[in-house]
Amino acid sequence: MGRVIVAGGTGYLGRVVGNHLAERGCEVLTLGRGEGADLRWEGPWQEALEGADAIINLAGETIAQKWTHQAQLRIIGSRVGSTRLIGGAISQMQRPPRIWINASAVGIYGDRGEEILDEDSPTGNPEEFLVKVCREWEASQDAFDLAETAMAKVRIGFVLGRGGALPRLAKFARAFLGGHAGSGKQFMSWIHEDDLARLFLHVVERGEPGVYNGTAPNPVTSEAMMREVRAMVGRPWSPPVPALLLRVAGALGAPDPELLLHGQRVLPKRAEAEGFAFTHHAVQTALKTLRG
Repeated sequence: MGRVIVAGGTGYLGRVVGNHLAERGCEVLTLGRGEGADLRWEGPWQEALEGADAIINLAGETIAQKWTHQAQLRIIGSRVGSTRLIGGAISQMQRPPRIWINASAVGIYGDRGEEILDEDSPTGNPEEFLVKVCREWEASQDAFDLAETAMAKVRIGFVLGRGGALPRLAKFARAFLGGHAGSGKQFMSWIHEDDLARLFLHVVERGEPGVYNGTAPNPVTSEAMMREVRAMVGRPWSPPVPALLLRVAGALGAPDPELLLHGQRVLPKRAEAEGFAFTHHAVQTALKTLRG
């Protein structure tokens, strides 16, 4: 492979994916917020896309915030806007990339209880905000007709790694606040950061269009996840956090309770069918690699 562009490459997932690609011999160029590289508007960064082998777009404002009207506009706009800019740039290239991979999220399936979901499952209720975000995000890529560039999507689950949400959960657990949210029966479709990076490389190498679920083969409930997080930091049982308390906290400015109370049981059917081998199948062993 030649040069791979990682948009949103200065964020946590961008660094994880970019570092893995570089270790495997790719020439990696990261784009983030900065002079000439800001995905919020056109700029010199577009010239760097010319002749790249692949483009990975991970740009987007965090969803871990109170979903005010303005925040919702920013969350959707950052994803749709960066996608439209990249697609527009590709459509003007003399030497377009072989593949363009856009991030998405398992939130597109909505709150689905114990239902087993894969890439062929229908998306969720668009009245749920995360479903709306992901549907608009994916639609903004689908709007382009790029004859020479395959367009793929990776619907990312809950990433277990040294950045993102896990360190915050571990911090709560150390403070004896590591109980599960609500009933604890909602599923968390997780993936170890190393496997996610390897999955992106897999998609780049195959160069084929379509959807991949970026999740490990064994999703677990919130109750099971928090039990293992407490074990990771050496803390005993903690009382569950009632749904009502989360909703009150959300009304006072905490991140929206939907992030903790909704769940999806998502399987990586396509990746496994293509022979992708996950290194981390069990959440217990995945978390052990992240201690300390």
